Amino acid sequence: MSNESTDEGDIETGETHEIRSSVEERYRKVFEHNNDAIMIVNFETESFVDVNPRACELLGYSREELLSMEPEDIHPDDIARVREEFISQVKTEGTGFTDDLTCLTKDGDEVPTEISGAALEPADGADAAADAEPKQMVAMLRDVSDRVRNRRQLEEKVERLDRFAGIVSHDLQNPLSIIQGHAELARQTGDVKHFDAIEDAADRMEEMLSELLQLTREGDLVHERTEVDLAAIAETVWTDCDMAPATLEIESSTTFQADRDRLYELFVNFFENARDHGGSSVTVRVGVLEGPEQNGFYVEDDGAGIPAEDRDDIFEWGHTTTGDGTGFGLAIVAEIAEAHGWEIGVGESANGGTRFEVTGIDS
Repeated sequence: MSNESTDEGDIETGETHEIRSSVEERYRKVFEHNNDAIMIVNFETESFVDVNPRACELLGYSREELLSMEPEDIHPDDIARVREEFISQVKTEGTGFTDDLTCLTKDGDEVPTEISGAALEPADGADAAADAEPKQMVAMLRDVSDRVRNRRQLEEKVERLDRFAGIVSHDLQNPLSIIQGHAELARQTGDVKHFDAIEDAADRMEEMLSELLQLTREGDLVHERTEVDLAAIAETVWTDCDMAPATLEIESSTTFQADRDRLYELFVNFFENARDHGGSSVTVRVGVLEGPEQNGFYVEDDGAGIPAEDRDDIFEWGHTTTGDGTGFGLAIVAEIAEAHGWEIGVGESANGGTRFEVTGIDS
């Protein structure tokens, strides 16, 4: 009987061993072929016990190199937080997770990751007591670069939409003022010519609102670029803004590629800024920048100019030096220029007024 019992025990032990081997093989395949980086970490020494091929691929190290390293080597900026928030959580609760961890690759690139971990029970043997503390953990790192990139693009898109809404709201004030002014003149004089100006301004408002709707669908500040004549667009804007008795002088002209509607808004804000700060009789000059490395145009006036100490702030949203200003005008100019890939600078004109230079324009 005893022999039979021993034989049955041997048979059971063999079956258990076979099952265990099968399970271990399955886990080994999951470890080796997982799309996430998996690393076995020793709690006490904070060293890597094992890493899978995806970990090597993600970080750019060989397996041998990683096994000679520590978590601090790949999380130099986050290691304190990793210890306090992640590793301690795994130790006390058995599992842990964080979705904000930066890994440093062998080439020095930073990879945003999320990491989940679990404590590993001690293997059979002296440390396998029921109350034994885990000595190792498994950490699984997932590259979330695409997610972070998409989130940033979405945030930028929302910011652009918000800014463009401010642009349209601000720039609607000009045609609205024209409508109000000519409506009053029509009421006083009965001259029907004022209705033409009102109609033109209303058409411009409708166009701007249509563009805002298009932007909310597409999310881009600059749309199709066409060839634009510098003198023609400046003169059109000047007339539409009803700038008299101010004077516009076109000193030279050129053609270049731009979103005509956005360029129109850029000049609206240039001219309104000149009138607001230089007075109703200000003279504005527009021309082409001269020089082999000066590919662009300038807009200058003979007003009071901008003090040198204020020039770094004039393109900031909300910055204004007038009591009734919105601080949007020149910020809009900078936004439109940047969306085209241009650069904008400010200085002093020959007459002591303000001179804006827009550069980096492809003809």
